[in-house]
Amino acid sequence: MITSRLNSRASTALLYVALIYIVSVAHAGSPDTAAPRTHANGEDLVGGWSDLAPGVAVFKGMPFAAPPVGELRWRKPRPHTPRAGEQPATEFAAACMQTGYIIDWYADVAEVFGGSREEVGKPNGYSEDCLYLNVWTPAVGAGLDGAAKLPVMVWFHGGSNKSGWSYEPNYHGDRLAARGVVVVTVAYRLGPLGFFSHPAMQATPAEPIANFGWIDGLLALQWVQANIAAFGGDANNVTAFGESSGAGDLTEFLAHDIGAGLIHRAIAQSPASDFTTVNTLADEQRNGLKIAATLGIDNAHDAMSRLRAVPAEQLLEAAARTLPGRYYDVVVDNQTIHSPTLARLERTKASTIDLLIGTNADEWYMYIDEGSNAAAVDQWLIDNAPGDADVLHAQVADESNPRRALDRLETAKSMLCPARRAAARITATGGRAWVYQFTRQRPGPGGEQLGAYHGTEIPYVFDMHDAWLPTEDLDRVLTDAVMDYWVQFARSGDPNLPGRPAWPLYRAEQPAVMELGDEIRVIPPFDAALCRWLGPA
Repeated sequence: MITSRLNSRASTALLYVALIYIVSVAHAGSPDTAAPRTHANGEDLVGGWSDLAPGVAVFKGMPFAAPPVGELRWRKPRPHTPRAGEQPATEFAAACMQTGYIIDWYADVAEVFGGSREEVGKPNGYSEDCLYLNVWTPAVGAGLDGAAKLPVMVWFHGGSNKSGWSYEPNYHGDRLAARGVVVVTVAYRLGPLGFFSHPAMQATPAEPIANFGWIDGLLALQWVQANIAAFGGDANNVTAFGESSGAGDLTEFLAHDIGAGLIHRAIAQSPASDFTTVNTLADEQRNGLKIAATLGIDNAHDAMSRLRAVPAEQLLEAAARTLPGRYYDVVVDNQTIHSPTLARLERTKASTIDLLIGTNADEWYMYIDEGSNAAAVDQWLIDNAPGDADVLHAQVADESNPRRALDRLETAKSMLCPARRAAARITATGGRAWVYQFTRQRPGPGGEQLGAYHGTEIPYVFDMHDAWLPTEDLDRVLTDAVMDYWVQFARSGDPNLPGRPAWPLYRAEQPAVMELGDEIRVIPPFDAALCRWLGPA
């Protein structure tokens, strides 16, 4: 009964999708016709056709910035200089320099589900020259008239701002674009190459000294504004969406007038930010000094020239050795970022943004030691909420497994409660916000072991389920619903559409959350009591 209800469709929604499909196929042709071409950013670009979605054109590895190498390392990204002649856009670019953190993450998850570590996707190499983006569109053919004006969805990948790439297997936009949107996935500098500072850096009004990877994202959004019409997109209808650190980064754009006009709405999936605290420039510079010392570079007048000459691989190794396990993030540098996100929302144009935001049921479970005991719960409470330890302990007392209790506490503190606070703030200040809770766990032992883990929702958003992920009919039904909601939100700023359960606005005084799981239904906010003590719901 649930499955049949979730599969129900209104004729209007079916007609719209069908028309987009027919128009795109008629316009774009098929893989047997001429390669799709367009002119963007001063270049003649030749793309390819999707193998997964008929009529969808794919343009891969398009540069949106000059290579940030040599003297441009740790500087604001410069615009790309157009190249003469036709340029192929049929291969993904190298990923930004990084450790193997994300590949190991995928390999670990694949093993849990019975797959092999060798099955997981890998990038086309690594390079400091990595500021490229990719576009999937159902509205470009041998020659584009620019009249399609489809909604645009720009994806910012996660990976703790130290790993990941724009075309991980779960991020391919073929099937999402087939629903009538233009999908863009972007790269940005990572780890110590993207999030770094040092006292020897000299700030000027035009040259920041921190947050370089974050500023890369800004330039990518500016590229979208200037060029997306060439791919059938509407520059006045851009939705930024991302997961984990990518979601955290895009919310920083919302909170700054610097992002006004570049983003019209946002989808933040499991944002890795509490929205209330940001490290300082002094913190970042201390870390920079530590990395430099590991490399044998003292704080002399020529420190920056020497650091810019260090091979990227050595820099990564030194950072990993000096600051193991570090989460890279933006800092308040009083130039690009001036204060924590939540404090700025009321003072900027972000207060009227449309926001869809949510978290998964078991975000932190996979990261918590399997041997965690009751003492570990007590220690977490002492470290994170000493004044409210007793009342918080009572809220998770029903968990017989201390690991489950720790997951609920850490998930609430780090993701669930901050997401709801941001949604409530947006709605209270004139914007609109919708909140979801993703609860679907994959079938079988792997699902039982990991639950609704961090990142589990992404294959449902893109309809890109890894071969090693057990995927049942219910997963495909849920995929269809999630894509419907995401695309409708990108189209109109409101996820509601005929044939799907109604999704109410999130308000602090009437908090309602859409559960996306075995059932799709409106529920009271899960663990609201924890949020009352770890921060307002």
